[in-house]
Amino acid sequence: MTVSLDLILVPQGPEYQAVKRANLPIPIIPIPAGLTAVEAALESELYPGCDRNARVLVLGLGGSLSPNLVPGDVVLCHTCINSQGEQQHGDRHLLAQLQQIYNHPQQASAYQVAYQAAYSSDRIIHRAQDKQHLGQTSGAAVVEMEGWAIWQQYPQAAMIRVISDDCHHDLPDISQAIAPNGKLNPLALTRAFLKQPAAAMRLIQGSLTGLQQLSQTAHQLSPHLKK
Repeated sequence: MTVSLDLILVPQGPEYQAVKRANLPIPIIPIPAGLTAVEAALESELYPGCDRNARVLVLGLGGSLSPNLVPGDVVLCHTCINSQGEQQHGDRHLLAQLQQIYNHPQQASAYQVAYQAAYSSDRIIHRAQDKQHLGQTSGAAVVEMEGWAIWQQYPQAAMIRVISDDCHHDLPDISQAIAPNGKLNPLALTRAFLKQPAAAMRLIQGSLTGLQQLSQTAHQLSPHLKK
C-alpha cells in the first residue's frame, strides 16, 4: 500500500531527531512545543508546497491517560479534543490507510497500534491523579500539546503518538521550562528534575523507550510513502 502524504510535523528536539533517522522520502518539519507556540508558527511560516489541503501526519510522544497504555505503546489518534470539549476528527481515508499498515494481519510487527482519541492540552499535566481524571472525563487515551492547532490548520491530517509516561506516576513539573515560543529552557528543566529526581528518572526512561519506538514506527512507514 502507498500512502500519499505531503508533510510530517514533529515536535522539535529529540522527537524530531528520532523521526529523521528513518530517512523518510517526504519533508519532515520540526514544530515548537505547545498549542500557542505551534499555532503561531503555523500562521507565520509558509511550509514548502503545503496549503490547507495538504495531507499531514503528526508524529511525536504523548502521555497516557489510560491504565492500558504504557511507555512505548503506539496510538493512532482518530480524534483531537480540546479543553472546551470540542472535537476534531482526523482524515478518515488517511487513518484507514495507517491502520492497515500498522495492524495488518500479515504485518511482521512486534506491536499493535491502538486506535484512540487524543486530548490537546494547553499546559503540562504532571499529576497522575489529574491525568486519570482527564482520561475519565474526556474519553481520550493520550494527552499531547500540538494536535489541535495542527488539525485546525490542516483538516486532512492524522496523528500518531508514542507513549512516554503512564498515568500512574507523577511527572516533574516542567511547565516553567517551556518558553512561550515552545523551546525548552535547559536550566529550568534541570531545576525541575532536581526537585523530583525519582519522577525525573522515570520520565527520562519512559522518554527513551518512547523515542526508540517512535523511530521504529517511522521506519515502518517509510516503504509505504511516495517519493
